[in-house]
Amino acid sequence: MWLKIHDHELERQRAKLVKLMQPELKVRKILGKTYLNENRLADALDVFSKILVDYPDDLETLLTLGNFYLASGDGKTAKNIYLQAQKLDLENKTIQHQIGLAEEIEDPLGFEEPIPTDLPAVARLLQRLIGTTQIINENDILRAALLLEKIINSESPAELVSKYLDEIDELLPALIELNIRQAHVDGRSDLAESLRSLQVNIDYQLGSKESASPMKNVVDLPQLQFIGDIFLLLPDLEKKSNRMTLLRSTLESLGCRVTEKGEYVSGRDAKPDVVITSNPHTNPMLLESMSALSVDDVPIIMDLDTDFEKQPVSHPEYNSKGLGNQARSDDYTSAVSMASIVTAPSEIQVASLHNSSETVCVIPDGWSQQNKLWDKSSHPRKTINIGWVGTSGQLEDLLFIRRFIIRIVREFSNTRIVIIGNPQAYRLFENLPENRRQYLPVVAHEEFPYLLSQIDVLLVPLRTLPFNSSLPDTILVEAGAKGIPWIASPISSFRSWQAGGIISESLDEWHLNLRHLIMDDEFRRSLGEAGKQAARSREMNNLGRLWLDVIRQVTDTKK
Repeated sequence: MWLKIHDHELERQRAKLVKLMQPELKVRKILGKTYLNENRLADALDVFSKILVDYPDDLETLLTLGNFYLASGDGKTAKNIYLQAQKLDLENKTIQHQIGLAEEIEDPLGFEEPIPTDLPAVARLLQRLIGTTQIINENDILRAALLLEKIINSESPAELVSKYLDEIDELLPALIELNIRQAHVDGRSDLAESLRSLQVNIDYQLGSKESASPMKNVVDLPQLQFIGDIFLLLPDLEKKSNRMTLLRSTLESLGCRVTEKGEYVSGRDAKPDVVITSNPHTNPMLLESMSALSVDDVPIIMDLDTDFEKQPVSHPEYNSKGLGNQARSDDYTSAVSMASIVTAPSEIQVASLHNSSETVCVIPDGWSQQNKLWDKSSHPRKTINIGWVGTSGQLEDLLFIRRFIIRIVREFSNTRIVIIGNPQAYRLFENLPENRRQYLPVVAHEEFPYLLSQIDVLLVPLRTLPFNSSLPDTILVEAGAKGIPWIASPISSFRSWQAGGIISESLDEWHLNLRHLIMDDEFRRSLGEAGKQAARSREMNNLGRLWLDVIRQVTDTKK
């Protein structure tokens, strides 16, 4: 009887330990995904292989490593990893699909690699992925040994290093290999592992340099701009959307010719090569312009920054921009039918648009380093500011975590709640002392980074509604650009982004996760840094190339 109780207690303690370690695991995954986004394969492989050592049954890590092997052409090892993942989730159709793909690939190695939890396996996988490797022959190692001995025994080692700098650069892989062998002889496996990691990274960097030759850069240079006239057709020139404002400045910075107007009249206005229009159903004049452009055979890119088909009646923009009346609904349908392609910032939104348009694509939202406020550091403060940004339509989203916020503010004397943009939301916390709450009104989009800098932990609660599910990850990306950690609801785009914060899967996790972030300064810092690294991929210069790809696609189709 005692043994059963003892086993039960051990299992309970083990479960508690696993739960406590979950945030640490999330941070490591975020770091690995950040490296993947930046194409730093060596670093990403190092992170995920070490996660697998500590968490051998982590499904996501197994799938990631399986995908690495699949990409490298090693179907046998990929299948082996997928089968291990399948034991953890027998009904997972994605895993079944990946196993099928792995079976279709003929293994060039003729044998099955071990799952990569050791550095040699990681090195071999990396070499297959980048398609190149530095061959270290014994002659180079001998040359490296003689050179090293000469430097060590010299009366002036620094002078000798300076003299043989070019040769040292040439023999660097061999010098590292020599030290790896010596570390093994000395029984220093930890040092050997660190040196092997360095060797793999150098190998990867050399391969990357070879693949980016000067001639390749010259060939690619013309692709950075579009030679033609781009016409931005906007519903309100005085109240341009943030998305279109950033788009224009980005295209112009890439050397494109951009004109911005509220209408197009055939015969009066110069005929553009391509048109980008935003939410055209909100202005009947734009429908007439789109019709004229269609007659003039000008390709039209129609951008929808909101999922109007799922927008609820309670949304503050429903009456001004939504499909609340028949006329606007008809205009929306007409605009979609005239568009050559429809773009939107969210995968879920694009998926629903497939019912209305044959050609749709995702171009996510981003941020621009042209705005120096993104790089400006916030002033030091004594409080940890818990922040929320929202409109009146999102008041109920905040309501369902309100009690957790109040509990945290009362529990930790160094915390304060900061509400941005919604005075009604601020009034939800009027029972707290005035020095424990703060309200900041909405400002121009250019000044939004300043508002974010007043926050140390961002909260993004969303109810399970179709409209919320289709929202893009914009606010998380912007938080990342400022290095602010976040806690958010488990909607699709947030799960896909995930960098720099924590997804709260249940209501109880909101309090647990928020408490963890308040208590752990280093955890906040590491999440903020991970978000900042990932947000670089969404800087507008990178997204500008996506827009140029779509522009070329519609203009090439026309030709």
